[in-house]
Amino acid sequence: MIDYDLDKLYSDMQAEMLQTLCTGAAPFAHPGTKGDNTEANWINWFKRYLPSRYAVDKAIIMDSNGKGSKQIDVVIYDTQYSYLVFHQQDSKIVPAESVYAVFEVKQNLNKKHMEDAQEKAESVRSLARTSTPIQHAGGQFGPKPLHEILAGVLTTKSDWVAPIAPNVVKYINARHADEKHTNETGHHRRLDFVCCVSENTFVVNNNVFVGQYEKNKEYTIRFCEKNDSLVFLLLNLLKRLQDIGTAPAIDYKKYASKIGSKCYEDA
Repeated sequence: MIDYDLDKLYSDMQAEMLQTLCTGAAPFAHPGTKGDNTEANWINWFKRYLPSRYAVDKAIIMDSNGKGSKQIDVVIYDTQYSYLVFHQQDSKIVPAESVYAVFEVKQNLNKKHMEDAQEKAESVRSLARTSTPIQHAGGQFGPKPLHEILAGVLTTKSDWVAPIAPNVVKYINARHADEKHTNETGHHRRLDFVCCVSENTFVVNNNVFVGQYEKNKEYTIRFCEKNDSLVFLLLNLLKRLQDIGTAPAIDYKKYASKIGSKCYEDA
């Protein structure tokens, strides 16, 4: 039997991940081009390390009522039970039912960029979602309960001076305090992941884990150091995706009901 040094394997994996994420990340003269390049790198990173059952793209999310979200930099979505993707020029439009997670990509981590990520998350989580029975060989499963859509912000560096943990934790605590005075709107703005590759990755777990940094009866904030920031992000994301399981089966009739022309049935 061979004994493997997991810590060494994680260290090697982090180095490989950094190389994957930085591929083609040479500086560009135009800031917008640099941002697009960074988003593409993150998308390629997720495509490489997530199981093939998950699709990853930049997209707008839409519901069966025709309502749409803001443009989302990174969308992790289902391609089996809720697959319905529209193509509009260079943009993809993905149904809300299929979405597992959404991420905002920024160069630097700061309060404003965390707020931007919250606004993007809210624009997705506030959309309507359907769920219909799933047929199988022995009959059918009932409609799957709607899962919590995960959300986060992905950055390379931080505008806060290291150590950044006190600033990030303070911000998250303040947002949770604000949510107590709101209803569903506050919940829609929750961030589950805050990744700063050069510093730390933070994971917010509601009523699940006892954290390394701050413990609260409603939620816990866990984080790791920069040497494992990407490995920590991947493993925690995989766990949360595992907890979600499969996306609900989309009710295509709801989407078909919006077809402009009249549809007929043979009497």
